[in-house]
Amino acid sequence: MKRILLTLLLFCIIQLAAKAQQDAHYSQYMFNSLVINPAYAGYKEAYNLSLLNRNQWVGIEGAPKTQSFIADGAFFKGQKVGLGLAVVNDKIGLQGTTSAYANYAYRLPVGKDNARLAFGLALGVTQYTLNGNSAVIEDPNDPNYNDGRLNYTAPDAKFGLFFSNDKFYAGASATNLLSESQDYQETGQSVIARQGRHYFLTAGYLLDLNPTLKFKPSFMIRDDAKGPTNIDLNTFFLIKEAVWVGASYRTGAYFKNNPDVEANSFKQNSLVGAVELFVAKKFRLGYAYDYALSDLSSYSNGTHEISLGLILQSSKTTNALPTPRYF
Repeated sequence: MKRILLTLLLFCIIQLAAKAQQDAHYSQYMFNSLVINPAYAGYKEAYNLSLLNRNQWVGIEGAPKTQSFIADGAFFKGQKVGLGLAVVNDKIGLQGTTSAYANYAYRLPVGKDNARLAFGLALGVTQYTLNGNSAVIEDPNDPNYNDGRLNYTAPDAKFGLFFSNDKFYAGASATNLLSESQDYQETGQSVIARQGRHYFLTAGYLLDLNPTLKFKPSFMIRDDAKGPTNIDLNTFFLIKEAVWVGASYRTGAYFKNNPDVEANSFKQNSLVGAVELFVAKKFRLGYAYDYALSDLSSYSNGTHEISLGLILQSSKTTNALPTPRYF
């Protein structure tokens, strides 16, 4: 019985993915928003390198696995230009995507308290892969799987806005802007799920509770215009400028009528606990654990996400925040 329920659950997940391939999920996006918003490039006004590995729903065969590499910095006079590189590899079941984006942001001073407004654009390519060699199919002559491993490469773009000052930040972005122009109708490519457009809205505020403790509530709203709207509510504490400790609640909500999605379809409701430790002021080590608030908790060992980072200060004098760790 347990195996039957698990099979049905995975079938529902695959059906949702077939409607519009989802962007990779992250639980530590608030520590480097470049993965969802190109306008974030150069925000820290330092050279920033980041690696991340995420294993989702550990214990379930074919569950999502994601790796990312990010590098960005601020350049030129006044450090008004942010440049960045983002590479993401994501795999779920037989399907995989590998994306590489060059990010450009133009950053304008707009007021007091180090306030800046950035406009960002990312251009890149995405390779879609279907590993037909591992498929278990009823019809051995299915033309979608006869060619074994299929690859399809397409251009892509992102756009974003990002505002920040010493205490507050807000961002809005859209990804997969060229997805509607891609041709998926050729044999083999039709079984590769279309990478649907995604829209993100983020904001957060920093409160000084005492000289050694800061509090940062934040949220992220993510929508792909097809499935439920994902909402993340985050609460984090910064202890002695050295350790972030916090938790997030992730849920799905329906604000629109969509004939392709039923109100009781699968939602990735979960609780997230996360910690990020700064070592020697340059290195950071982060870990997040997601606990599913659904039937998935009976079949998986949760989701584990590990990140490593390196921040190198620019030799130039800047108007950056006193510490690059807040947003």
